[in-house]
Amino acid sequence: MERMHFQDGITLVAGVVLVAVPFALAITPPEGTGLTLLIANFVLSGVAAIILGAAALFYFRKWEEWLDIVLGVWLVASPWIVGFTYSQMAMWIAIACGVVIAAMGIWRTVEENGEHAY
Repeated sequence: MERMHFQDGITLVAGVVLVAVPFALAITPPEGTGLTLLIANFVLSGVAAIILGAAALFYFRKWEEWLDIVLGVWLVASPWIVGFTYSQMAMWIAIACGVVIAAMGIWRTVEENGEHAY
């Protein structure tokens, strides 16, 4: 439990990607809609992933991995909840980052539970 885990670094990198996406992509919303919710979703989710990844790198707690899983599930569902399915690129980036973040949380949770199994 004292050592660093690469899964937390991957979560941190996914967070950086999420923060950069709305500023790096030229996303054009349909007429009458704005980008505010899309940008807020990516930036806030990205910052959360960065904080969770960095915190877990320096001081691991089991609950951080559960938050990774919740954040990942949110990101997978967010294109439909927030309403940015019009941008295929943004939608797939959110889904991919969500799957990666959730998978890293699940991996660490299973790994941590396995260490105490015997």
